[in-house]
Amino acid sequence: MRFIKLIILISVGGLLTNCNRECRNLANTQSGGIVKSYDFGDCFLYSSLDSHVIIDDAGKWTAFKQKYLKYCDTQKLENIDFSQHMLVGNKLRVFACNVAFHRKLIINDSNKTYTYDIEMELCKGCNSELSSPNWVIMPKLPAGYTMVFRNKVR
Repeated sequence: MRFIKLIILISVGGLLTNCNRECRNLANTQSGGIVKSYDFGDCFLYSSLDSHVIIDDAGKWTAFKQKYLKYCDTQKLENIDFSQHMLVGNKLRVFACNVAFHRKLIINDSNKTYTYDIEMELCKGCNSELSSPNWVIMPKLPAGYTMVFRNKVR
């Protein structure tokens, strides 16, 4: 009986170790038309944030910082040239041990759409709630274009 318990314990430990190795290898990526991801540093973003946010001018940026950013020095945030770019967020929640977000901007000139596509790569095995606002800087949306948000699990 002790031998069977030992085998079960070793098997479970092996599975957990394998999952932990898998979880450590996950990494976020950006591709397509995304300029880069945006980091709010030590700022605290309120969780009541809408799931889709598009900030495309300095006035909206100032209003956003005043409403949503607390307990930080907003003067130290990276400047964004709103004549050329916009800041876009797509808040997603998943239940997993770890998650990597693969963010991509697909520009379709014939349909006049910008599609912010996020594939989530999950490390399963536990049910922790994980979320990310997925902030990126991308080229400014041209007049007449529509923003589309799409996400899926790999």
